[in-house]
Amino acid sequence: MKGDKSAQDIHESRMSGDFDQNYRFLSELIHCKDKNNASAKSLEEMADRMLSQIRGKLNRRQIAILNRYLKVVQEEDRENIIAPVPPELEASIRVRKRATWLPWEAEAIRKIDRWRSDIQNMVGIFGDAPRAPLAVKKLAIDSGGQH
Repeated sequence: MKGDKSAQDIHESRMSGDFDQNYRFLSELIHCKDKNNASAKSLEEMADRMLSQIRGKLNRRQIAILNRYLKVVQEEDRENIIAPVPPELEASIRVRKRATWLPWEAEAIRKIDRWRSDIQNMVGIFGDAPRAPLAVKKLAIDSGGQH
């Protein structure tokens, strides 16, 4: 006599679907975190390049002031570098079809994409070491001296 295997078959197919869904989510989560880390790293590298240029033009007292300032900045919470949308949220949205996104989910994706684009633009503007001081001066003039 053969037993009823329909319940087992359903369970196995459900497990396979759950695995696939979890795998897609985790893959997207890793991808989102990698993109965020790459953006933050490029921003930090840009700042390091600019600081190395500035340090070459400062005297010993000015370098001490700058170092104290940087120490305070490093001790503070680094919220300004952190992406505006948690990678877990971004991944959970991106694994679904765009047509199923709620308006606030679409806004979250636009926000993270804008953030990454802004960092890329900043690195592009300030990325060339010889032009960086001119770009800073131009940015200050264009924004009326405000940051």
